[in-house]
Amino acid sequence: MSTPTSSSIRRSLAGVALTLAATLASSLCAADAVQLHNAIVADDLEAVREAVRAGAFKLDARIPAPAYPEGAPLITIAARAASLKVLRYLIESGADLEAKTPVYETALMLACYWKEVAPEGEGRRDPSTERHDRAARMLLDAGASPENTPGAYTALSYAAYDGRDALVRLLIERGARVNGDAVNGTTEVNTPLMMAAITGELGAVRELLRAGADARIRKASDGKTALEFARKYNQKQLLRPLGCALDLAPGESFAAKCAN
Repeated sequence: MSTPTSSSIRRSLAGVALTLAATLASSLCAADAVQLHNAIVADDLEAVREAVRAGAFKLDARIPAPAYPEGAPLITIAARAASLKVLRYLIESGADLEAKTPVYETALMLACYWKEVAPEGEGRRDPSTERHDRAARMLLDAGASPENTPGAYTALSYAAYDGRDALVRLLIERGARVNGDAVNGTTEVNTPLMMAAITGELGAVRELLRAGADARIRKASDGKTALEFARKYNQKQLLRPLGCALDLAPGESFAAKCAN
């Protein structure tokens, strides 16, 4: 067995030192990411602005977050938390409004889905949508698209699923497609109308149908219409409006025939 030379020992020690340095740097980076995430959720504008100004993170950096261990864009984390000061800062500083989470969710989509829940110890209180509604409007006013990558859900899909009727109306006013990516009467993913049917959101169903949503569209994978989804999930309050929409003749409007 050969005796290690001084040069080989130095090389070995240098390798160990580099490994330790890399591990330490990675740990520090991970700790910084956790601190930045917490600052965004707390709407701590100064902490977020300083992290960006110091060069620790770029505006469009991705950091680990709940449900996104592989990383999500800062703007999506701010929108999900309805951190309005941080969200406004990111928008005004030029962050990518269309940046997506690993599951193709935009900041606008997350603002249209999440609600503010009362902290523990404050007693029972219904979740509030007020801050998230403001976040959604802020993003739309800044030019965020209500659409998404083809074959993915949209902000309108999320708002309809969650029964956010005011946002459903706003998104439609801003040009959201009520039938999503449906082509020739079929769709690969649930349309906004199907999403509202699954969760039984009568207000959203009516808003979508009044705006021209097609109740005849079928899901490509199983052939179901929105009405059939409502039946599957026992949403009896939707059977009448969706059934009426299916019976509309060409040129007839839901508002004129099915209002009652």
